[in-house]
Amino acid sequence: MYHAVLQTLADGHQHTAEQLIKQCHLRVTDLKQAFNTLSTFGVRVLERGTNIYQLAEPVELLDHARILAALPLKTRQRLAQMEIHTVLDSTNQYALTRYCGAVPFVCLAEYQTAGRGRQGRQWISPYASGLCLSLKPCYTIPYQPLSGLNIALAVTVAQTLRTLGATEIGIKWPNDILWRGRKLAGLLLESRIGKKCNIVYGIGINVKMHTSDIKAINQPFVDLFSVLGHKSLSRNTIAAKLIDHCLQTLDRYPQVGLTAFRQDWHRFDLSYGQSVTLQIPQNTPLKKEPLKTGQNTKNTLLKNKEHITGTACGIDDQGALLLQVGHQKRRYVCGEVSLRL
Repeated sequence: MYHAVLQTLADGHQHTAEQLIKQCHLRVTDLKQAFNTLSTFGVRVLERGTNIYQLAEPVELLDHARILAALPLKTRQRLAQMEIHTVLDSTNQYALTRYCGAVPFVCLAEYQTAGRGRQGRQWISPYASGLCLSLKPCYTIPYQPLSGLNIALAVTVAQTLRTLGATEIGIKWPNDILWRGRKLAGLLLESRIGKKCNIVYGIGINVKMHTSDIKAINQPFVDLFSVLGHKSLSRNTIAAKLIDHCLQTLDRYPQVGLTAFRQDWHRFDLSYGQSVTLQIPQNTPLKKEPLKTGQNTKNTLLKNKEHITGTACGIDDQGALLLQVGHQKRRYVCGEVSLRL
């Protein structure tokens, strides 16, 4: 109901209540409920006069046919299934636990009620203001370490954004994509490994956020619209490029591992050579012994949250963060990096 109203208003023109009711096959009470729902989702509908309505800003809704048409033929043939939802709790959750069809599978949503980010954070993206996209590849066995795949896909997303015109972007380990210190995109790898290896990779990009959305986000952020100097890009075009490039990486990674991506990682790495603080959650398996050639590290279980300060030395061949702490170089596979940009 609300989506039909939004589809009509998406052109940015003024529409009367009578027109909306007729075109969307609604009752008066349905129209009021649709406006309330859109307001909850962060979509602002302005009343320009008596029973005359217009969106505060035009929106471009995701379109299945347009995204497929923008994909190269080889990628269209490779992609098993793509779904676009108006509202989901989480595209990752849906792809990981509820979708049981053919893979590779791509899931997009205009809005997430419980979008997930790293370290248990919520990913906030008002209706049709960004991209919420999850990819489920056809891995039956994790041929290469998944931490390395995390890095490889972060590099791929950063490269894709650069081809779209976004300069001055970098990656904060392991997969936060920043522009001038503000978050532009984030990635979240989730897996369930049993008899099968189910992997889902979620991507969130701020495309064009509204000023009313700022209060809900508790960290510095930026959208692609601002990065490109207030130049609008089609969300469908961005989605197609991301799907194409990420599927290529997902195909390559089992054969080449992280090695093929490490040089590009270094170019995007915002932490390298910087003094950083790594916050490690409690109950994390932690390798505490210094790294030595030909020597394995010992695992311990971190009982309390810990903050470690050191100089970032890049990543190892599995994507772990390397920190010079005093006279020791240590590797860390999880945590939240804080740095000054």
